[in-house]
Amino acid sequence: MGRSKVTSEHIQHELTQTAETLPIYPVLTDLFKNGRMFDSFDKFGSEGFKLVKHAEHKIMSGAHKRAPGYLFKKYNNDKPGETQLVNYMFRVEGARLIRGFIEDRGFSCVVAPRKWLYELPPSFPKRYLVVAEKLDLASDGDTNRGYDRISKEQMHELATILYHFRGLNSTASNLPFTQDGRISFIDTERWHHDKDYLRKVGDRLSSDRKKLAQDVYKNLAHQGVQPYQSAFRKRSRRDREEDHSDDFEREEDTSSSSSSSSSFSS
Repeated sequence: MGRSKVTSEHIQHELTQTAETLPIYPVLTDLFKNGRMFDSFDKFGSEGFKLVKHAEHKIMSGAHKRAPGYLFKKYNNDKPGETQLVNYMFRVEGARLIRGFIEDRGFSCVVAPRKWLYELPPSFPKRYLVVAEKLDLASDGDTNRGYDRISKEQMHELATILYHFRGLNSTASNLPFTQDGRISFIDTERWHHDKDYLRKVGDRLSSDRKKLAQDVYKNLAHQGVQPYQSAFRKRSRRDREEDHSDDFEREEDTSSSSSSSSSFSS
């Protein structure tokens, strides 16, 4: 597992949490019976799941009518099982930390879905997947308009979270608005990575909102506040500089301008 430090105790803790806190847990046994259902996107869909179209290197994501309000996320079976598991643990850990941070700060303009690790039956060659709450997301157009007119309060909350969880800096499509106007942190795979502050989403912001975000960054940095780190991975300077070989997914820069023009380098 490389530099990752996921232990059997960590895994069992998550599985216990899933059994105790996931409302749809009792119905999952009936949804996952075919051990080869994750061999491909088409096979996953043939088991009654409504799938979201994705690039080949992306995680598969599907919903089922027997589990309304939830998404099931899994890589297909050609991805190494141990690396899949570590990836899922990062996703679950990140969602929990971000949700706790939002609650502790009393933030109301941002949201993160709950996520759980689920263990599949022994007949499955790769035994784990992620269950996530399904948020009511706005369209891409509404998300872009949301960033165009983002309020000072929402900008402050977003900037604060992006400082503490540096790997969330991304394109607007990975930080979409919800139908009720909050910014959602739906992609918690790389939250623990160290990236330039406001790395891509800053391209959507007006100059005064960028300045507000920069002020948040400078204030927190001046206080010596450090970004959150994963319990499963220790990152050295070399780790931050090299490409992340254990990532299955790579972000696509869909912005029309260079992200470097709006990043505040740390």
